[in-house]
Amino acid sequence: MACGNGDLWRQKDFPQALGLALVAAGAVLSSIAWYFHWPKTALGLLMAFALADMIVFIVMPDVLVCYRCKSRHHRLRSTSAEHPGFSHETAERYRQEELRTREAQRSRPA
Repeated sequence: MACGNGDLWRQKDFPQALGLALVAAGAVLSSIAWYFHWPKTALGLLMAFALADMIVFIVMPDVLVCYRCKSRHHRLRSTSAEHPGFSHETAERYRQEELRTREAQRSRPA
């Protein structure tokens, strides 16, 4: 833990930009097939991209991400009970903490 914080959440170690590119490619290719009145090809493309996404989800390892400093920790063993998935409540608590810290630093006289 780079900042010494023990609150971590699990996330798949996959670049989001690549995931969005795959979704966009699937949508564009299936739309082109649909335009040419090839509904089976269009649905097949969507199913192929969905299958590829499922395989990537199963194969990719998890990383732990710190709520406070957003550092990513690779190659750490954890279970779902130790470090569950993302919690909006915990993230909001750390966001509010950061806002209070910034406000306190601004209000201090120099």
